[in-house]
Amino acid sequence: MAGEIEDTKVGLTFRLDNGGYKLSASFVPTDEKPPINLTWIKQALAAAGFADLYLYEHALVELLKRYNAASQPFTFDLGERRNGSFTITCTPDNLEARLTIIPAYGGKAVAAEQVRQALKEKGIVFGVDEEAINRAVADGAASDLLVARGIPPQSGTDGELVSFVPEIRDRQPQLLDDDRVDYRNLGQILSVRAGEPLMRRIPPVEGVAGTSITGKAISSPPARDVTFAPNLPGTAFDADDPNLLVAAVDGQPVLVANGIVVEQVLRLKLVDLSVGNLDFNGTIDIAGDVVAGMTVKASGDIIIGGVVEASRIEAGGNIEVRGGVIGQGDTRSSAAEAGRDAVRIRAGGCVSAQFVENAFVEAGDSIQVQEFCMQSELVAGNQIVVGHDGGNKGHVIGGSCQAINLVRAVTLGSHAGVHTTVSVGVDPHVRERFSTVRLKLQEKEREMDELAKKLEYYESLPSAQPEQVARTREARDKLQSVISELTGEKKRLQKRLEQVASAQVVVEREALVGVVISIGAKVFQVDEDLGATVFRIEEGAIVASS
Repeated sequence: MAGEIEDTKVGLTFRLDNGGYKLSASFVPTDEKPPINLTWIKQALAAAGFADLYLYEHALVELLKRYNAASQPFTFDLGERRNGSFTITCTPDNLEARLTIIPAYGGKAVAAEQVRQALKEKGIVFGVDEEAINRAVADGAASDLLVARGIPPQSGTDGELVSFVPEIRDRQPQLLDDDRVDYRNLGQILSVRAGEPLMRRIPPVEGVAGTSITGKAISSPPARDVTFAPNLPGTAFDADDPNLLVAAVDGQPVLVANGIVVEQVLRLKLVDLSVGNLDFNGTIDIAGDVVAGMTVKASGDIIIGGVVEASRIEAGGNIEVRGGVIGQGDTRSSAAEAGRDAVRIRAGGCVSAQFVENAFVEAGDSIQVQEFCMQSELVAGNQIVVGHDGGNKGHVIGGSCQAINLVRAVTLGSHAGVHTTVSVGVDPHVRERFSTVRLKLQEKEREMDELAKKLEYYESLPSAQPEQVARTREARDKLQSVISELTGEKKRLQKRLEQVASAQVVVEREALVGVVISIGAKVFQVDEDLGATVFRIEEGAIVASS
């Protein structure tokens, strides 16, 4: 590069200092001093070999101003020769290194070896991108170029508890098919059965360590574990899977911190339209009344502190009505179906109530009524007891009582001669089945008579069609098979009806006219008022002993 250039007409001289780094312009006034512009200055610098030097910002503009205004000599610094430079920056986590190259201005360009040496000095030895470095050096410039990359750590997965119990939704009136709204059925109460999965624990999964650009391992954040809360009532862990929480009992699942509990008892103040019909796996405890038209079902017990109006109550266990049971109509309609306004109570175990009126009550074991039973149907798999020994209350007025072993009451019937039936000595379901089979057998026998007459008529015709006769005979044979089966079932049920053994009806005070006592297949009509009496079977007949 030339050391200087002088234009004698213009009076400007461009030169580098003795070190060869600083570029300056000197002016010596001339006689002519022709006008110049920026283009002239740039061309003059290029001709002198100074075009690659670094020019200070606005230096050429300032030189032009001074020249045009000068009448005296001056010297002005325009720029300098600069070597190329670079910087390497690392991210705080030491996962990336980036290179910035400032190009050379008439000086030495940055060399690849310089960059590599700087990386080593910073301890950057992993994930270095040699190709990127070489490309940047060849270009002579780079801005924030990624030249080294580590391997970031992979985060693990925290442990979690996943519930299998659906979220509890507000119970709303149900829309029927005909667009009417059923305000009694508000939807199912959330409940579970023993053994049903409730919640699963998913263990944490640890992450994978990474590597920094300095070659050091970077540990992943620890995965957080989660465990079930201790002592979750009504639950247990699956025998084959300690991470699976299951229901130990039937009941209502309730979400708690780190788990679920199962409450076996659903507690309510009363059951009306605001509560809706209930169907619950567990026990239902109702402090007050069950109003007319409602349905309450439970797989366990049902406890009712108040009165049951014309409703349907069903329990897999016992039913306790601490108030009375009051229906609003006959227990049976003319079609022998349950009356619409009657109470219908059915329990797999025992039923107890203060009093029962216009109700159908069925118990798998026993029925206990404290005061009276009026115009109701009571059916028990073991015994029916109305009143207490030596008590004044305990009347059965109208309706029927059916039990396998015992019916005990203080008084049966009324002085008005209300028809009251009491049956013991046979499973009430057997008696009902026997009645059904008998009616069906009578119907089939009538059909057989008609079919026999039809077959006789076809066979008597001279032009009888063989196919028609054959079809009629086939129908007769099938009907005969059905009759044979029904006859056999009737005989078996008849034998069960005769198994009376120790069954008895105990009346502590009075058995009044209008009462009919059945023990097994035997029937006793009370034609005159009796005092305290025990009815039992002796020598194939019903005897009444005081």
